[in-house]
Amino acid sequence: MIPDSITLASRIVAGLADGQDRAEIQPMLDGLRAQGAADLADNLVRLVQQPGETALTERGLTLLIETAHDLSSTLSLKELLGKIVTRARNLVGSHVAWLTMLDEDEGLFRNYATEGNLTPGTAEMKADIRHGVVGQIMETKSFFTTSDYLNDKGFRHSPALDEQFRRENITSLAGFPILSDGRVMGLLFVADRYGRKYSGREISVIGSFAQHAGVAMNNARSFARLSEALDTAEQVRTSLESHIAEVETSARSHDEMMSLLARGADLQSFMQRMASEVSGAIFYLDPGFQLRDEVADSRYEGTLGHDMREGRLDHAALLSTIARSRRSGRSELLAERDGERALVLSLHGGAQRGDSLVICHTGDIGRIPLRNLERSAVALSIAKLWAEKRQADQLIAAATLLRHLVLVSPPDASTLGSVRDRLGTGAQEEVRMLLVTLSGTDREGQTDHIRAAAGRLNLLVDLVDDAYLAVGPASEITQLVERLQRRRTVTAGGLLSQPITALENCPTIWREMAGALRTIRRIAPLSRFIDHAEIGLFGRLFEQADPERIRDLVTRRLAAIRSRDPKGRAHLATTLLCYFDCQHNIARTADSLSVHVNTVRQRLDTLRHVTGGWEDPIAALELHIALRLDRLAPVPGEV
Repeated sequence: MIPDSITLASRIVAGLADGQDRAEIQPMLDGLRAQGAADLADNLVRLVQQPGETALTERGLTLLIETAHDLSSTLSLKELLGKIVTRARNLVGSHVAWLTMLDEDEGLFRNYATEGNLTPGTAEMKADIRHGVVGQIMETKSFFTTSDYLNDKGFRHSPALDEQFRRENITSLAGFPILSDGRVMGLLFVADRYGRKYSGREISVIGSFAQHAGVAMNNARSFARLSEALDTAEQVRTSLESHIAEVETSARSHDEMMSLLARGADLQSFMQRMASEVSGAIFYLDPGFQLRDEVADSRYEGTLGHDMREGRLDHAALLSTIARSRRSGRSELLAERDGERALVLSLHGGAQRGDSLVICHTGDIGRIPLRNLERSAVALSIAKLWAEKRQADQLIAAATLLRHLVLVSPPDASTLGSVRDRLGTGAQEEVRMLLVTLSGTDREGQTDHIRAAAGRLNLLVDLVDDAYLAVGPASEITQLVERLQRRRTVTAGGLLSQPITALENCPTIWREMAGALRTIRRIAPLSRFIDHAEIGLFGRLFEQADPERIRDLVTRRLAAIRSRDPKGRAHLATTLLCYFDCQHNIARTADSLSVHVNTVRQRLDTLRHVTGGWEDPIAALELHIALRLDRLAPVPGEV
C-alpha cells in the first residue's frame, strides 16, 4: 500500500466518524480504486454500508409500521400519493422520488407526485410503455435498478426523459411496481445524483413499502368511488325529493283547476290561478288576435307584459307563434329578454282559429310546472266551452222570455214574474225598453257588438224582428246606451221608452216603438238615441207615408235655413224648433237655449226674413214638422 492510499483510507475513516454519507465519500473510494487498492476500497464500502444498512433496517421497520397506520388513515388519493413519495424518499435517503400512473386518456404514464426535484420538468415527466424502464417493470411486474441510468443499455431510452434526467443530474434509479390484487396501480421511483448501487435490504424495504402503498391506493380509490356513489345517491335523492315535491304541487294545482271547473268558475278565475302558478301575467286573445282579458300576479314585475298590453310585441311573430302552438298542442316561445320570457298557448276549441293565451313570466318555470301550465290551459279550454254553452243557454232562455214579454198580449203572470226575477226588480220598480239599430258591420258583428256592450249588465237582450231589444232597470239601460255611444267602430242609434211599471203594457209599448223606429229608418239611418215620446206622434202620422215625399218636404221647407253658413243655420234651426215647442214664447225659448232674449229676437227676425214667416197656421205646421223630423232623423250631409 502506497502512502497516498493510506492517506485516502484515513480520510474515508475520518469521514465515516464525522457522519458523512456515501455521496460525500464516493469520490475518495473511486480515487482509492484508481491507485490499485480495490480490495481496500471494497472493504471500506462494506464498512460504509453496514451502519447505513443497519440504520436502514431500523428506519424501514419503523417506517413500515408508521406507513401501515398513516396510509390506512389517508383516504384522499392526492394526499396519499404525496405521502407515498415522501416516505419512499426518506426510507432510502434518496435525492429524488416520484410516483407515476397511467393516464388512460393520453395512453401515457405521467407523474402524479414528485419530491426532491430541482427542475419543474421532473414533476411533468411522461413516458410510454415502450421507452424508459416503465415497459420493463410493467412486463415483469418486478423492481428495476440501475446505477448509471443514462449509460444503461438494458432498456430503450427516451430522448425526452434522458434530457430531463441530465437536467436533474440523476445517475442512479430504482423503480418498483405498486401492486394490488395482481394489478399495477402505479410505479414508484427513487433516484440519486451519484452512482449508487441499491442494496438488497433497501430494495426489500421499498418493495414491501410499495405493496402497502398499493393496498392504500386501492382503498383510497374504493373510498373515492364510494364517496362518488354516495354523492350521486344524494343528488338522486335530492332530485327525487324535488321531483316528488313538483309532482305533489302539480297534483294540488290539478285538483284546484278541477275544483274550479266543477264549480263552473269564470275565465278570470282560471287565468288568475294560472298566473299565480308562474308568478306572471296572462293575456287572453280572441280569434281575431285582439286582447279580450288579462290578469297579473302580484309578484310579477316584468316588462314584456306591459309591451304586450301596449301592442309593442311583434304582431307577425305573435301570429306565427300562435300557429306553431296550435300545430304542436304545446307552449311556444314568443319573446325572451333580460331573463323574462313570453310564451304562447293556443286554446283547444276544435276550430282552425281559436282563442290563445300569452303568458309572461320571469326565471325558469321548470319542466313539470310548464306541463302543468299547459294542462291548466286544457282545463281553461273546457271551462271556456262550458261558459259558452251556459251563455248560449242563457241567451236562449233570455230570448224566449223576451219574446213572451213583448209578443204575447197580454203576457201571462208566470212570464211577468220570471222577468222580474231575471232582472232582480220588485213589483213596483220601473224598467225601460231600448230598441237599437246598428250599422257598419254585418249581422253577426252587430250581435257580438251589442252582447259585448251588454256584458255584465242585468238586462234581457235579443234581436226581435229587425232591431235589437233590451229590457232592464233604468240605470242598466242608461249604461248600455253610454257603452254603445263610446264604441266608434259601429254606429248605434235607437229609441228609448219612458219608465215602465206595469210590465203587462210591454207588448203595446214595443209595437208603438217598433212602428216609430221603422218610420224614422225609412227617412234616414239613426245615429243617436231618441226618447220614444219625442217621435210617437210623427211615427203614427208618417207610418204609411212615402219616404221620398217626407224627405222632399223636409228639404223644401228648410232650404232657406240650410242656405246659411253651417254655424248660423244650426243656431237658426235649433232656435226656431225650440220657439215652436215653447208655444211661440220668446222668454221660455231664451231660457231653454240659455241665451239672451235679444239673441232669440234677432234670430227670429232673420228666420222670418229667410222663410217668409209663420203667421199662416198651415205654413207654421209644415215648418214645425220639418224641423222635428230633421231633428229626429237628420238627412246625411244636411242640418
